[in-house]
Amino acid sequence: MKLSLILTVALSITCLSVAHALPPDPELQSAIQTARKFTNLKPRYTPSEITECVTDSFVTLAKNWHNLPAMYRQELKPIFLRPGLPGSFFGEIELPEKFNTPHFRLHYTRVGPHAPPLEDFHPRNGVPDYIDFCADAMERAYRVQIDLMGFKVPYIDFWAAQNGGNHKYDVYLFTFPALGITTADWFEGRVLSTALTVAPYFMINSRIYDYVGKAEGIRYLETTCTHEFLHGVQFGYNAYMPTWFMEASATWIEVMTYDGGRIDDGDTLPDPDEPNETDSYNYYIHQLRRWFLIPDISLESRIGDHEYGSVIWALYMAERFGYDIIRQFYRNTTDGSYREMGNFYDVFTDNGTTLAEAFKTFTVWNYFTHNRANTATDMPGYKFAHRFPPVAIHPNDIHTSYPIHTDFNSEAMPEHFSSRYIVFKPTGILPEFAIKIDGADLAPIDMSNLTQTDRTRIQRELDRHTFTGLRGWAAKFIVKKRNGTTEIKEAFTYQRSQQAQMTFKDFGGDIQEIALILINMHPDVEQVIIPGGTFGGAVSYTAGKPPTGMLSNVQVMQGSNGPIVTWNVDNSTDIRDVAIVRKRYVLQSETDVPQPFQNPDEVLAAADQDDNGIPEDDIEIIGRVDITQTRFEDTAVFQDVDVNSIFFDPVNTHYYYAVVPVNAMGIMGTPSIAPNGIVPRFDTPSNAPAFFLQTQPHGTGAWQVEVQSTLPLQSAPHLTVESPNKDSYTVFLTQETETKWIGTLRTNGFPPTGLYLYKIRGQTPTGVTGTRIWQGQTFNYVANSQNRNVTVAPNPLYAGQGKHLSFYPKGLTVEIYDAFGNIIKVLDNASEWDCTNARGEMVCTGLYFFRATDGNGFQSTGKFCVVK
Repeated sequence: MKLSLILTVALSITCLSVAHALPPDPELQSAIQTARKFTNLKPRYTPSEITECVTDSFVTLAKNWHNLPAMYRQELKPIFLRPGLPGSFFGEIELPEKFNTPHFRLHYTRVGPHAPPLEDFHPRNGVPDYIDFCADAMERAYRVQIDLMGFKVPYIDFWAAQNGGNHKYDVYLFTFPALGITTADWFEGRVLSTALTVAPYFMINSRIYDYVGKAEGIRYLETTCTHEFLHGVQFGYNAYMPTWFMEASATWIEVMTYDGGRIDDGDTLPDPDEPNETDSYNYYIHQLRRWFLIPDISLESRIGDHEYGSVIWALYMAERFGYDIIRQFYRNTTDGSYREMGNFYDVFTDNGTTLAEAFKTFTVWNYFTHNRANTATDMPGYKFAHRFPPVAIHPNDIHTSYPIHTDFNSEAMPEHFSSRYIVFKPTGILPEFAIKIDGADLAPIDMSNLTQTDRTRIQRELDRHTFTGLRGWAAKFIVKKRNGTTEIKEAFTYQRSQQAQMTFKDFGGDIQEIALILINMHPDVEQVIIPGGTFGGAVSYTAGKPPTGMLSNVQVMQGSNGPIVTWNVDNSTDIRDVAIVRKRYVLQSETDVPQPFQNPDEVLAAADQDDNGIPEDDIEIIGRVDITQTRFEDTAVFQDVDVNSIFFDPVNTHYYYAVVPVNAMGIMGTPSIAPNGIVPRFDTPSNAPAFFLQTQPHGTGAWQVEVQSTLPLQSAPHLTVESPNKDSYTVFLTQETETKWIGTLRTNGFPPTGLYLYKIRGQTPTGVTGTRIWQGQTFNYVANSQNRNVTVAPNPLYAGQGKHLSFYPKGLTVEIYDAFGNIIKVLDNASEWDCTNARGEMVCTGLYFFRATDGNGFQSTGKFCVVK
């Protein structure tokens, strides 16, 4: 009986502990633990108990509310009820005093532990100065963020059952374990998975003076108010945007609002600079120091207060692209907040680059801070980089003895979207010095033996790498020269093997130091796909002298199972293996010229031909053999292309080869390149149709397209056209004769200048498929009596820093009028308009008209909208 009772009690205790166990998500765990601090408010808190802002925890709870067990929802629901409401954690707090400003209503008390300091001197208006300071800071936040920067006005709470008495934004001042919180009346049945807009209300600590003194307390109060108001702005775009960036950008807005009164602050924002103005730098520098101390923690991490230190990402975005890019990012999240940093991907694309390039450049900017500020050659960097901390370099990552090899497993390697800085210093002079990185493979070269499931999963990862560059690893090099200049280089990793090497000349002579920035390019939690599953990833770097041995006489010939590569070994010194590197090149037109390896450096890493920061997928190490062997058969040709694609054309697919000596450390030596390429055999039906194409102008932004086939087809051929700016168009063809088809290609607005790529595929009645890829002539649009359209873009224009209205074609005289017919500005030789009038003032939101002339009788008119 006693044993039975003990077992029953033990089982009950076990079940109870399991029932109250926190969810497995560490971010949600942290949010629950933070919320529990508000269940029983204390009359006073010590400085060590105060958190800066817990808005992110409240948002995390709201976002995951319907996934929480019922016991947690029952426990924590009162935290989302306003102060003074029955059932609220703050329900016993009475805030009877009201103070109204043009946009805010402040709720406070004069008695008890929640009362602010009651002194009333500036101004002596019967309202505690603390309330006046808070009200002024909230109104300043509104002016800067809404009136000057053009952010969306937060939603008002007129629809809420308990809205504070009017439609103004409510600010509740009382004592709690944080400086500020922005939250909302969440639970009204309007919960979506990736997007939610809500009306905010604010809670500001009424006793900040107690923690830092009055003088500093006023400055903390100011920065807290502007920080929290931007959270309210964020709620109007999407309260479910990434919480780490909510905090990072809310810290950034402190910089924009309170910059110490600097007139020359590096931006064009006419912020109200005042004598003795708060310098917000003093209030985020300690978080920035911790961020720079551990740069290999993920950018989106919320460990400790890392998300506040990630203000450096917002500072970088705003300094490089203009402060309006933050608003653009918020706007992009309105339709939903996506994994893989999809909203960042979109906003950088809109600003003429890629997320991959932007993040890699960000890691370089972070190197040139503190004592390294202003030492970069031909790179802007942060305007106040000297004020920022130096990025930390671990003592184990400073090398002076070679060769050196370092491995990082999934626990030690830089986390997703982070970087590690490694320094190589010479102790003598080396004619050649190589640095190689090697990340976990994204895919095997030959996937023919994999299951269809594994092939699909791995190909999806390869496609992400191809189109976004957001997989695998990157290597930036900062090379310091003897003459005091610096050179920034990049080695692009091969797509599948994630290896890359860069070889430097005269290390210790002309080159005085090399810093490697090892960058994890996966924007989400690491998940390297492998056959049958996943693993956390790994990376290594190796540095030292390349092998001095030499290979020569590389030849390529057709084999029974694929191309055969042969070579000679002239000198085997230091060589352990021979790596075989392959390059694929697909001819784009009949006039296109094959492009073999251009130089030895191209063999040692991938290339970035379009300069967008994304490595191409056409160069790869396909095999490695012992130095005693001088022959390799490539059985994996066409494994790197989609042979089922409508654009696959085996006749135009050329492969080129090089062989590279490799020493015992894995460092590659001087490549030997085969002089000729090869078109491998591919079983293509001999009775496949061929195609011929002609185009002629049909009107502005329109061409008539004629396609002829050498054989009758079972249906209209599939024709797509890629423009010079990578826009893709599908042309629907109508049959004219048995082998002739016509259609119309229409571009959006004016047609871009450059080369157009036509891709055709059709099938005969017997099921034989033919393809053709054809590149047209360079096209240049010129306004004339036939092409009378002058186009403006973007339309509508969301005006802000760095945003201009572009005219096409350029070089005309453009007159701009408002909706009342008043002439606003005349632009000679126009290419773009900066949204200012003749006096240099920004124009208002509204509808505008233009008239463009060339002085020779040509005239075109149009209209556009400006939105601020």
